[in-house]
Amino acid sequence: MNHPFSPSLVRPNQPLRKPSSRPSVGCPFPGLAMPGGSPLMSASLSPGGASPIVPPASVATSAASPVHLCHFCAQQGNLRCKRCKKATYCSVLCQKEDWKAHRHICIEAQPEREIQNLPTALPVTPTRGNLPDLKQADAFEPNRVYLKDLRRLKIKPGSDIQASVVEFYNPGRFFLLAQSPELLDTLRSISSKLQKTSSSPSGTTYVPVVGEVCTAQFSGDLIWYRGLVQKVVAEKKAHVLYIDYGNEEDVPYDRLGPLPADIEPFHPCAMECHVAAVEPTNGCWSTESCTAVKQLLAGRTVTTKLVETLENVHVHAVDIQISVGNYLSSFLIERGFAVKATVDVTPTQQNINAMLSASLENFKRRSQGKDDNTWAQVPEPLTQAVGDSFSVVITHLQSPDNMIVQKVENAGVIQELQLKLRLHCSQVSTPDNFRPAPGTVCCAQFSEDKQWYRAKVLGYSSEERVCVGYIDFGNSEDVDLGDLRPISSSLLALPMQAIPCALAGVQPIGESWPEVCLLALQRSVSNRILRAQIQGAHEGKALVTMVDEASDPQSNITELLISAGYGIPATVMGDDVQQAEQPTAPAPALEPQVCKPLVWSSVELPTEGQSVVLTATVVVNPGEFFCHIDNPNDHQQLITLGADLKQHCEEDVATFEPKVGEPCCAMFPGDGAWYRAKVNGQSEDTVAVSFVDYGYSMELDKRHLRSVTPRLLQLPFLAVRCFLSGVEAMGSEWSSEAILWFRAQVDGEKLNARVLTVTEHGYGVELEVRGHSITAGLISNLLGRVPGEIPKGVHSSLSPGAAQPEDIKEKPHSQTRPSKQMPAVGSVATALSGPTFPVDWKTTELPINEPFKPCVAAVTSPSLFYLLGPNQVDQQKHSEMMQELASFCTNRSTLPSSSDHSRPTPGAACCAQFSADDNWYRAVVLEVADDEVSVIYADFGNTEKRPVSRILPIPEHMLRLPFRIARCALTGKEHFPAVWPPKVLQMFHSLLLNSVLATAHSFDGSVNILSITLPAERGGAHLTAMVLDALRAHVKSPSSPSSAMEHKDSTSSTTLLQYSHPISTVDRSVENKAVAAEPTVGLQLTPQSPKPMQSTASELHKEAQHSGCCCPSLKTKMEHLEKMMELQLSLLKLCVERLQS
Repeated sequence: MNHPFSPSLVRPNQPLRKPSSRPSVGCPFPGLAMPGGSPLMSASLSPGGASPIVPPASVATSAASPVHLCHFCAQQGNLRCKRCKKATYCSVLCQKEDWKAHRHICIEAQPEREIQNLPTALPVTPTRGNLPDLKQADAFEPNRVYLKDLRRLKIKPGSDIQASVVEFYNPGRFFLLAQSPELLDTLRSISSKLQKTSSSPSGTTYVPVVGEVCTAQFSGDLIWYRGLVQKVVAEKKAHVLYIDYGNEEDVPYDRLGPLPADIEPFHPCAMECHVAAVEPTNGCWSTESCTAVKQLLAGRTVTTKLVETLENVHVHAVDIQISVGNYLSSFLIERGFAVKATVDVTPTQQNINAMLSASLENFKRRSQGKDDNTWAQVPEPLTQAVGDSFSVVITHLQSPDNMIVQKVENAGVIQELQLKLRLHCSQVSTPDNFRPAPGTVCCAQFSEDKQWYRAKVLGYSSEERVCVGYIDFGNSEDVDLGDLRPISSSLLALPMQAIPCALAGVQPIGESWPEVCLLALQRSVSNRILRAQIQGAHEGKALVTMVDEASDPQSNITELLISAGYGIPATVMGDDVQQAEQPTAPAPALEPQVCKPLVWSSVELPTEGQSVVLTATVVVNPGEFFCHIDNPNDHQQLITLGADLKQHCEEDVATFEPKVGEPCCAMFPGDGAWYRAKVNGQSEDTVAVSFVDYGYSMELDKRHLRSVTPRLLQLPFLAVRCFLSGVEAMGSEWSSEAILWFRAQVDGEKLNARVLTVTEHGYGVELEVRGHSITAGLISNLLGRVPGEIPKGVHSSLSPGAAQPEDIKEKPHSQTRPSKQMPAVGSVATALSGPTFPVDWKTTELPINEPFKPCVAAVTSPSLFYLLGPNQVDQQKHSEMMQELASFCTNRSTLPSSSDHSRPTPGAACCAQFSADDNWYRAVVLEVADDEVSVIYADFGNTEKRPVSRILPIPEHMLRLPFRIARCALTGKEHFPAVWPPKVLQMFHSLLLNSVLATAHSFDGSVNILSITLPAERGGAHLTAMVLDALRAHVKSPSSPSSAMEHKDSTSSTTLLQYSHPISTVDRSVENKAVAAEPTVGLQLTPQSPKPMQSTASELHKEAQHSGCCCPSLKTKMEHLEKMMELQLSLLKLCVERLQS
C-alpha cells in the first residue's frame, strides 16, 4: 500500500514581496544608484515579483520576438516615450521616476527615422515639469493582472461578519457576500467602469492566461464582470470564475478581455470559503450533506466567524452560526456528514522516513524509460567569509533563525538569469518522458505569475504532483509535473543566489519564537534594504547581524527583538569556532537608550501686548478652550506628522507602560487615527490623556497607547489652552446658553487675541471677532458678568425679612408629579385640551433584517438611544403641524396654565423652544435637572439643553405625524443593568462612532431592538458582547465608596454625541447662523449630571431647624396653593358655562 506523500516536511510557502502599485511591478528596489549615477537593473526578489510575461507556448508569437525592457526598472515594458520613441517603460510611474535622467538625452525623433519594431507617433514637446506621453507598442503583450495582485480582504481572524451565501457548491467550497454598504458601493464602481471600458471591441481576439483576472461577459445578461481564468477547456474557450459573485462558466475568447488599467485592484467581493476544522467522512461531500446545508443557508443572512485566511490565496476557513450557540461545523459532525480535521503536528523521524519512502515510490512508479535528469545537480552556493558585510533583501522569512536573503549587488545578475530562463523554456516543448529525480534541478513555472525559475525537486507528493524548492529565492510549492522543463548546463553555471541566514546574538525566551514576534519582525524587515555582516556559521547558515541604515536612528534588528522582550542575548556560536562575549555586555548597552528622557515643547503666545490670530479647536466654555495659532504651515506639519505617527504606531508592537506627565501616542476613538497625547492619570485598565495638538481629554484603554520617539516630539505641541479674561459666569458655573452663544461666536472664525494674564490654567485672553469684543457680548447679553460684580436681584433676595433661596425652592416630590389630594393645573388642562408629557409615543419602526449605517442622534445607554430614521417627512403635513404647534405654544405660554408644576420625565414627548430662532418644535426629553431639561428635537435629531420655562406639554393629536427619530435598544437588553458604570457608557459611546453597521432584529411595540457590529476592518465584533464583557470586568474590579457615588450620579445623564474629529477646526455646538426651518444644536464635550436635590421630610425638618423659622417658607407655599385653587375654580366655571350654552 502506497502512503500519500505529505509535503508538511517542506511545506510550500511564498517569499516576502513588496506590494506593487501596478500588476507588472515586482522589483523591491527600483532605481538603486550605481557610482556612475545610472539606475541599477533590478531583479525580482521571488518567483512572484517578475513581470507577468505570457508563456510563449500559449501566445502566437515566435521565439525570436524582441523583449522590450523598462528603461527604469528593467521589467517588460509595454509603453514607449512618444517624443524620442526609444525609451520603453512599463508604466507612467517608472517614466516619471526616470524623467530626471532621461530628459537630458530625450531627443525628438525625426519623422523619417522610424524605430524598428516600434510604430511611430506624433512627438510631444515636453514643457518644464511635463513628461512626454507614453504610447502603447503594437507588438507588446497587454499588462495582465493576477489574483495575487488584488488587495486582500482585511478581516481579523476570530471576528464575526454578517454575510449571505451567493453560491454554494459543497461545505468545502462556497461563496459569501458580506452585508456591507461599502462592498455594495465597490460592486457598483467595478460594474460601472467595466461597462465603459469593455463595451468597445478592440478588433483582436484576446488570449487569456490561466490564473489571470480579466473581464468576462456573462452569458446570462451579456454584462461584463471580473473573471478568474481557471483553465482552458476547449479551443478558444476558457473556464472562468466570476470572483465578485462566485458562479462560473465556460466563456469564448471573444467575450474575454484584459482588465482595464485604471480600475482599482479591489479584493474579490465574493469570499471563497470552506467550513473550518472539518473534512468529509468518505473523502468527498455527499449529495445529502450538500442538500442539508443548502437548506440551512439559502436566502439567509448569517453570522460568520472567520477562523483563518489561507496564505497567498483568497480562500477563507469560516464557521457559520446556524442558531444560538450552534455552528455549522458541529451540525456536520453530529449528522455524520463530516469528522474533525486532523491537525498538523511535527512529524517524527518515522513519519519522515515514511513520507520519503512514499515520495520515492511515487517517483519510481512511472519512471521506467523516462528522463530522470540525474545529471542536473544543485549548483554551488555563494561563498562568504566571516566579517563580510553587504546589502541584502530578505526574500523568505520563517523565523529569526531561518531566513533567506539575496545580495543587492547581484540584482542585475538575477535579472539576466530570469531572461535566459524565459528564452530557454519558450524554446523547449513539454517533454512526455521528463520525470526528474528528487534532488535534481530543473526549470519550474511558479503558480502565481507563470514565470520560470530554477528549482530543486524535493519530492513527489503523488504520481503527477511534485514539490519543488526555488533555489534562488528560498520558497517552495507543489506543482504539476507538466509545469517542469529540463534545464541547460549554462543555466546551472551561476551559483545559488539564496543565502540561508540566522540572526546572531539572540535566541527566543521560550522554546520557540512567538507568533507576535514573527509578525513584528516581518513588518520591520519586509521590503527594506539591510546591511548584513557575517559573524559566524552554524548548521549551514550564516550567522549575521542586520542593521536598517535607512531608519532614523539606525536600528539593529537583534537589539530590537531584545528590547521588545521577544528574545534574550545569546553567544554567537560557530561550527568550528566559538567567539567569547562578555555575558553582561548586551543588557547594559540598551539601558541608556531606554532611560534617555524625552524632551518636548509647547507653542507659546506673545505676552507683551502683541495681537495674534487664533482659531478655536475645542471649546468647553468661555473659561476653558483650546486654540491654534492661525498658521498654514502648522496645518501641513500636522498632516505630515499624522502619516509619521501612523507608520510608527503600526510598526511598534512592544508593550508600553505610560507614565503620568509624559507624552505618548494615542488612538483617538472618533476616527481610529494616531495622535500625540500626554498622560494625565491612569488606573488599572484605563489611562487619562489629553491630545496635545487639539485639546481633547478622555480616558482610553492601555491597548490604544504607544510609545513616542524623540523625532515625533520635534514639532511643539500646537494646542494652546486659554480662558476669556475680564468676564466670569453669572453663577458658580457657565450656563448652557452662555456656552452655546460663545461657541457660536468662535466657531470657524479667526479670533484676534491679546494675552492679558498667564496662569496655571492657561492664557487669559481678550478676543475680538470682526471688530466685536466677545467679553462685552457676554456681559451685554446677561450671559456673564464683570469679575466681582454682584448679579442683579441678589440684593433684594438678601434684604432683611426676605426668604432664602432654599425656602422658596419647590421640593422635588412636588416637581416630579402632582399631588393626589390636590390635582395640579396640568391635570385639569389634560381633561380639557389633552396636552401632557406622554412617554408612550409611537416610535418609527425600522426595517427588519436590513443592515444599514445608523445615524446616531443621542445616547442614554445601550438600553436606550435614538437614531435618525430613514423615513422621509411629508413636508405639507409637517408644515401644517408646525403652524398648529406654534399657535398652541404661543397661546399656552400666555395662559395661567403655563405655570403648572407637572414636569416631564426622561423619554417623554414635549414641545421645546429652540434657542437659535425661538420657534417651538416637537422634542423628546433626554434628562431633567433642577432648572433645565435636555431634549432631542424629534424631527431633526439635534440636541440642546433648555430652561424648564421653555418646555411645554404636547397635545395628543400632534403626535400623529411620526417622529423622524427612532427609539432603539441593543440586543440582549434583558441582561443589562439598571445603573450603568461610566466607563462602560464611555466605551459604548466611542464604539458607536466607529462607522458601525446595524440590523433591526425585532420591534417590541415601543423600542427597535438592534444588533450592532463594528466594521469589518475593525474586527466586526458585536457591541452587545463587548458591552457585556465590559460589565463583567467592571463587576470584578473593586470600587471605592466615592467611585460608587460618582457612578450613581453619572448614570442619569445622557451624552449628546461627545466626540468629533481632532483635525476639525472647532468643537461645534451650534451653527453660526440659525436656520428657522431646522434647529441646529451641536455636540457637547462632557455630559452634565443632575444636581442633588433635597427630597425627604427629615431633610426639610432639619432645614427648618437650621434656619430658625419656617414662616416665610410656609407663607410662600400657602400663597402658591391659593393661586392654584383660584385657577381651578376659574376653569370649572368655564366648563359649566360651556355646558350650559
